Amino acid sequence: MTPTLLLPLGLAALGAILVPLVLHLARRTEQRPTDFAALRWLRQKPRPRHRPKFDELPLLAVRILLLALMALFLAGPELLNTQDATPVIAFAPGVDPVTVARDAKARAIWLAPGFPPIDTPASQRAGPIGSLVRQLDTQTAATTPLTIVVPAMLDGADAERPRVSHRVRWHIVPGAVAASKPAPSPLRFALRTDTAHATGARYIRAAAAALELPIDSGGPARAVPKTTTALIWLASGPLPAAVTRWVEHDGTALVASDTVIEAGATVSAWYDETGRPLVETRAQGKGRVARLVQPLNPIAMPALEEPAFPKALAELLAPAPPPTRVEASAYRPLPGGLAPASQSRDLRPWFALAIAAAWLVERWLATRAKRAIAP
Repeated sequence: MTPTLLLPLGLAALGAILVPLVLHLARRTEQRPTDFAALRWLRQKPRPRHRPKFDELPLLAVRILLLALMALFLAGPELLNTQDATPVIAFAPGVDPVTVARDAKARAIWLAPGFPPIDTPASQRAGPIGSLVRQLDTQTAATTPLTIVVPAMLDGADAERPRVSHRVRWHIVPGAVAASKPAPSPLRFALRTDTAHATGARYIRAAAAALELPIDSGGPARAVPKTTTALIWLASGPLPAAVTRWVEHDGTALVASDTVIEAGATVSAWYDETGRPLVETRAQGKGRVARLVQPLNPIAMPALEEPAFPKALAELLAPAPPPTRVEASAYRPLPGGLAPASQSRDLRPWFALAIAAAWLVERWLATRAKRAIAP
């Protein structure tokens, strides 16, 4: 822990210490002279010079201390690096802490949201391992030894190995985390087309039949069912406001090349064998809009007649989630993460209490001094 001052200029108030020094030096303790008859006949001799002398030293010391405390209070004292330096050992769900030898003084926690203590029952389902490792790294003091115990197989890993600022001890034990795999929602097509795009609509229906998926077909005026997960809009002109709202509410739409949509940055998401982009996608609200670059006919898009077209269409409208299972040895954290933010403790409340105590002592000493010289 390192003491510091947020406003060092506040120490300029220490110059006020000269005030009680001058006052105590100029104002000596009052004495009442007593005349004796015999002394009036004595010759008055010159008095020797005296060195400067401070009276009432305890009172002077308390007043100096009071001013010094006030100056430090104005300078904003704080104590840096107040985090607990106790070693931390985190267990991934699925690891039995009893089977792992650890320091009795270490703080044992689960590598789970909130980092509960090890004596708290934890879910055995995998969480976002990478995000939890990064969060634990930033919430742990820089000088704290950090150990993470993980099974040989991890679930819930993201695409990038976590980067940390600590020298993490990555301890691998046999076992695997039970993955939480929610069942994907079934793909439900809705097709809206005008007469000008009838040819392209036939290929869409054929792809839905090959995938053995139901498809709700109709004209542009037909409303989109609430259960629809992917909309294919083959109509020229602007995209209707109702369809736009449906997309922004977490919908996915594939629109024709001559459909007018809002401008925005796009990403090519489908290519033909020559590398030419066929579809460009862009985010819109919580949803996604995919726009055909070429007209939906075999001449412009030969991929329509390929056997892989139905599967490619399904992956375009409902991309499969990336794999999250990885070997723990290949997911060891990398150095180079952000250093944890240093925590500090404000010492001004303690200085305020000290100032109040010093002021009370000063008042008591000043009152006692006045009573001592009273007649």
